[in-house]
Amino acid sequence: MRFTKSSADSVEARFTDAVVALLARNAADGTRHDPSSLDSLQAELALSDESVASLARSFGCVDDEIATFVLLVHVERSIERQRILAPLAADGDGSIRLGLLDQLARPTFRGAATVGPDSRLRRARLIDVARSGPFATRLVRVDDTVLWGIAGDSRPDPFLPVGSRLVERSSSGDHTSLLVTGDDPTRRRTLLLNELAGGPVLVVRDPVEAVQWDAAVREATLSGAALVVELTNTLSPMASATLDDAHHLVIGLSTSAGIDPEVLPRRAWKEMAAPPKAASSDEVSAVLGRDSPHPLTADQLRRVHSTLPLVDGDLSRAVRRLADHRLFELGNRTPPTRSWDDLVVESDCLDELRYLADRYRQASKVRELPGVGRHVPPGLLAVFAGPSGTGKTLAAEVIAGDLGLELVKIDLSTVVSKYIGETEKNLEEVFDAASVGGALVLFDEGDAIFGKRSETTDARDRYANIEVAYLLQRVETFEGFVIISTNLAANVDQAFQRRIQGMVEFVPPDRDLRLKLWQLHLPLSLCDGVDHGELAAINMAGGSIRNVSVAAAFVASADQSLIGRDHIRLALRREMRKLGRLAEGLLP
Repeated sequence: MRFTKSSADSVEARFTDAVVALLARNAADGTRHDPSSLDSLQAELALSDESVASLARSFGCVDDEIATFVLLVHVERSIERQRILAPLAADGDGSIRLGLLDQLARPTFRGAATVGPDSRLRRARLIDVARSGPFATRLVRVDDTVLWGIAGDSRPDPFLPVGSRLVERSSSGDHTSLLVTGDDPTRRRTLLLNELAGGPVLVVRDPVEAVQWDAAVREATLSGAALVVELTNTLSPMASATLDDAHHLVIGLSTSAGIDPEVLPRRAWKEMAAPPKAASSDEVSAVLGRDSPHPLTADQLRRVHSTLPLVDGDLSRAVRRLADHRLFELGNRTPPTRSWDDLVVESDCLDELRYLADRYRQASKVRELPGVGRHVPPGLLAVFAGPSGTGKTLAAEVIAGDLGLELVKIDLSTVVSKYIGETEKNLEEVFDAASVGGALVLFDEGDAIFGKRSETTDARDRYANIEVAYLLQRVETFEGFVIISTNLAANVDQAFQRRIQGMVEFVPPDRDLRLKLWQLHLPLSLCDGVDHGELAAINMAGGSIRNVSVAAAFVASADQSLIGRDHIRLALRREMRKLGRLAEGLLP
């Protein structure tokens, strides 16, 4: 119920002028007033449909509270009225104070009590009373948002938390106090919008400070809306007290977990659980107008839909935008640039990698199947095992690129901590951020934290085993795509075997694969007198072949020539020296 601007000759204005004149006259002659002149005006006011009185009446104010509200508003908005009242004010500013209201007290008007702690005006946060100084001199003020609204400015309260918005509804339910729990915030919001009584709904996201809670109650009151508060944590005593005051509002609370009944405001609450968070294929098609290759939750679907206009309708880019910035603080972000053509591995290994990509793409559809669907884990966890340089990191990048995801390599130095409990806390942040979607998370050399549990001989062993036990439990509920790479599959605790969806073994390339790798890194157009078959006879991992090729290209560039045998021989000698191997005789 936003305001319509009141006319100067309204019933409310005439009532205010009569009160102001009476207060001034009483101050001049020192006599108590005759209330009869005000009684008729107040009775007329009670029948008025003017905006100020109508607002106060809409949330249950009684007649004397309406009269006080009208008086406060019109005095605040009139310099002339303030001038008349100035001699009565403690500091001569003409404002309304508790002592002035008490001068009007009579059996049908409670004076200062109309703005007391139990006043509906105070409970709705439309007015405020100073908390210091002698009682009679305490200033009574109307909130600025109310006054700006009366002046014709419809901007929402500036103290509302960022992201707050008024939602219009075509239909509603019949609940006036509803608590909704569940993992997905969009599912919770949809349920609240469908089940709460009333018209429009003001959705407020995670208010923290008292001014934000006050603004939420005030804005919902001014808009004639139900109030939905989306919480990250439980209600604080201050927040509970604020909502307890707002007995005139329809209120819905949204939280991932339940709230202690002793913390809830005193109301007849109804608790409901939101549906599962995964978006069905029908929901995806209805919102996006097409299928999505990426499994999405309802909240992710909403965010992708709002992001599409920013990325020219590119669905993969919109999904990548989902990745939480906390994830990038704990790892290194790598935009995927490699494709399946860049990956040279054995056919069995390649089949396993393509299976993982397809499993991620088809997860939402399989999850909807009867029977088997309920056993599909919420996330995808895979282990890449094999010697260094066999393509584990490259394979992760290829899968990320194929799925349109960001690749985030977790920096173990930011995760593993010597302090008890810190490693688990950091890992929890990684898993929470990864579950937001849009990123494939790679724990490179991850057996440092996913390694085998050992026999307990001292406190360090015990806490190391606690970390692994925590991970075993956490991966059961993880949502997202995580790959752990290790040089040796046997290093990973066997309990992870049951919980992972893919174990891919990477082996050193044979001669045929080495030939493909040399041809991929050193195409004939860049070479002069290079025999790829001769190079393929050298037993090297794919990572070393890449290093030799790059180093030879730099040497050839310095010589301003094509890459020749001498350039490769020099690069090969340097690579073997790094590996601790002899280079003599490898390339005569």
